Amino acid sequence: MSEPIPVTLPESYRYACRVTRKSGSSFRLSFLLLPRSQYRAMCVLYAFMRLTDDLADACLPAESAENFRETALHQWRSQLQACLIEGRDTHPLHPALRAVVREYSLEPHWLEDVITGVEYDLHPRLLPSYAELQHYCYLVAGTVGLCCQALWRADITRTRALAITCGEAFQLTNILRDLREDALQNRCYLPQDELARFHCSPETFRLADASPNVLALLEFQIERARQAYQTALQLDACLTGPGRRMFRVMFRTYASLLEKIARNPAETLFRRAKLSRRQRLAILLTAPHQQPRIFPACAVPED
Repeated sequence: MSEPIPVTLPESYRYACRVTRKSGSSFRLSFLLLPRSQYRAMCVLYAFMRLTDDLADACLPAESAENFRETALHQWRSQLQACLIEGRDTHPLHPALRAVVREYSLEPHWLEDVITGVEYDLHPRLLPSYAELQHYCYLVAGTVGLCCQALWRADITRTRALAITCGEAFQLTNILRDLREDALQNRCYLPQDELARFHCSPETFRLADASPNVLALLEFQIERARQAYQTALQLDACLTGPGRRMFRVMFRTYASLLEKIARNPAETLFRRAKLSRRQRLAILLTAPHQQPRIFPACAVPED
């Protein structure tokens, strides 16, 4: 096990803020909608997610990469448990992470579930059914939603299921956005039974096959995501103040991205859909003050 390191709590918070700034994430500006204490807590949460992802994405020779990543994530999980249970800090993020977990009553297994979700991506795998896809969405996105709800001081007894559904909506959007990119890495997150129902296969996306069957499958997945967004809209009424404003920015960003995909589903087979800088800025300036809506009203105009 790694040796303890002497890091003060203020140093740990500064470390988390540096990691967040250096990431270049477009969502960092939305953190500024929060008061300073919640801003720092969001940076700690984001830094944990970023560092976990980085362990899975480490650039290494192919023959050693897989074992290294598995070992690194296993050690990261052990260090997390030691930090939260024993108060043993072996990483600069740990003091602030433990403080945030305690102050905002985060459930520690949410953070462990994040690691489990990242481990999914170490090996190309097929998800047999929608239930398995939902579980994957929970691990990589629902957990983040739950942590955000806690940081925003929401009543988790009211928002737990909605946060998980919102995470599912966001992750389904990511999956549609990244279809071709994932296919080129031998990954496919669409359920196998649904691929079969539409007479498709993972190879379909690698070949950028825009056949009627493929487009029908994409329309089906887009409609599923829309329904998840429709349910997740209820979160707005459960939130107040800065947390609600940040939620609105995140919701409108992802919903607008899905709408862009929906306008031309075939395009996602050839290139990654993204919002322009002007669109993201418009969302940041207007979304905090507007009750979120979905299709087609929430879409940001094209450049």
